[in-house]
Amino acid sequence: MKHSDNDLIDPDPFILANLCLQGAAVILQLVQISQTGGVKKRKGAITARKSTLSSLEAALEDFDLAIEKAERMIRRNSAAPEEEFYQVSFRLTLGVLRFSADNVAEYHRTVAEVGAKLSALTLWIGHIIEQDSEIVVALGKEIVDLVHNASQRLNNLMADGAPIETILAESKQVRNACKASVQRHLDDGSN
Repeated sequence: MKHSDNDLIDPDPFILANLCLQGAAVILQLVQISQTGGVKKRKGAITARKSTLSSLEAALEDFDLAIEKAERMIRRNSAAPEEEFYQVSFRLTLGVLRFSADNVAEYHRTVAEVGAKLSALTLWIGHIIEQDSEIVVALGKEIVDLVHNASQRLNNLMADGAPIETILAESKQVRNACKASVQRHLDDGSN
């Protein structure tokens, strides 16, 4: 069945919001590990630290840009982005974005791009956890100093079905805290 431009298709806004939340969860692993001491020291990690932190910084920036692009796409193509996306409860299938067939295809390509950038971020965080316990502890402590109780707030927001806008804002604070910490270590020059 061919869709006309007048036909509206309703993708679930939860998908994009969930990817943003997953990004925060990946970063908050650093906090959890720094608080529990759950990694062992590896030789040689310090020598590769600057390169690894630079790659993590790039992955964080790419993830943010992909999210910004997705939000911009929603604002441009939804007749009511506040009601259809930002104010919708963070729950599966409760919200719909009313897009034309062309716009829904663009939405799915954009969401896939966010997912790909999340995968890259996940790989770099995992690499750091595996290779450099010292920087994991440092980053985790600095992140928690900037965003106290972020994990608890995000858990509460999910349990309460908070608006997607609130989940996005809290997730962005976590990403910004991680970026600030990574940048501080790169600018420090001792890496």
